[in-house]
Amino acid sequence: MPFTADQHEETILGDIGRSLAEMEFEHPPAVTAALRTALELGPVGYLGDEEILRMQGAVGDWLAASYGWRPAAETIRPVPDLVTGFRAILTHFVPEGVPVIVPTPGYMPFLSVPQSINRPAIEVPMIEDGAHWRYDFAGIRAAFAGGARLLVLCNPHNPIGKVAAEEDLREIECIVAEFDGLVFADEIHAPLVLGERPHVVYAARSHRAAAHTITATSASKAFNIPGTKCGQLVFTNPDHLRHWRRVAHWHEHATSVLGVIATEAAYAGGRAWLDEIVEDLRETLREAVAALHASAERTGIRVIAPEATYLLWLDLRDSGLLRDDVSAARAVYDATRIRVTDGADCGSAGAGFVRFNAALPRPRVRAAMERLIGAAEAARAAEADGPGHGAAGLHGVG
Repeated sequence: MPFTADQHEETILGDIGRSLAEMEFEHPPAVTAALRTALELGPVGYLGDEEILRMQGAVGDWLAASYGWRPAAETIRPVPDLVTGFRAILTHFVPEGVPVIVPTPGYMPFLSVPQSINRPAIEVPMIEDGAHWRYDFAGIRAAFAGGARLLVLCNPHNPIGKVAAEEDLREIECIVAEFDGLVFADEIHAPLVLGERPHVVYAARSHRAAAHTITATSASKAFNIPGTKCGQLVFTNPDHLRHWRRVAHWHEHATSVLGVIATEAAYAGGRAWLDEIVEDLRETLREAVAALHASAERTGIRVIAPEATYLLWLDLRDSGLLRDDVSAARAVYDATRIRVTDGADCGSAGAGFVRFNAALPRPRVRAAMERLIGAAEAARAAEADGPGHGAAGLHGVG
């Protein structure tokens, strides 16, 4: 087991949570053993052709076993991480000044990185449909018609936890093909599917989808090894791969040899560990969502149960916790000492929301939900008492 309940007090004092998407668990024992052996054997040098070949084999085996997709080994290229790969693709495949499309709320760098290199980000808010999220296909089409070149397809979707259905992907494929666009498919949360709907690799669906897609993947999120710095870009269009090979040396060279070793070990020896983690996350998130739903009338906090990831996207707009003078994340921390990501950093559609990372031992998640529910109940009670009794300063946790 990654943890047991008796390792953590039911009443947790101090801060809870992480604003980054990483787990508060150990990584797989197979990774620990492989890294220890590598360091004992030493030396640890720069990434070379041998390490790239090993990485390509490990990733190809995992993709084939998990999703029935085995891209040619030479199409799987190393990058240190998702953000480095994303920035490189924008730099070399999207001309300066040309917009990219980001369905929002979206992973924060999908909005900040394009702006930093003069590729404007067009936000297309997702549509909340009761207990589900839908893509705004009309908005995506309008953005392409307005001159956008690339669509960021985050699937499973960080931060809302949506797993795209086949009909979603089919419609996206049609729109992108209509405008001769590109898709940057971020699929690094694919091993963390929680529900019945399986992950479908976008580029594996058809020759047309493969021709306009560059896929990002990594063991970093599922196996909790982001600091080892080894991700992958998969090029399913030969012309894209040829262009990448001309410009990619320094982007690839920054990938860590220890990251290759960790990735190999995770994929070869970590599946049983991952299955256990996913089952535990499924129960932790089910319990947290149930608590929030049961108290929603008292707190005003709304949440749609995620279909994947370990993230909860919390709507606080009716909770009484928000304050005009600070961000939603700061307001939550001041009231509860829970660390969250501010929803506004995920796009304008995220204003009044926060992202809570539930990849924590379950007692800590329980404690966080108790704090959040209690603070929201107190804030609403203070609002009902009239002016001068706002949320600020009422709910600090010692």
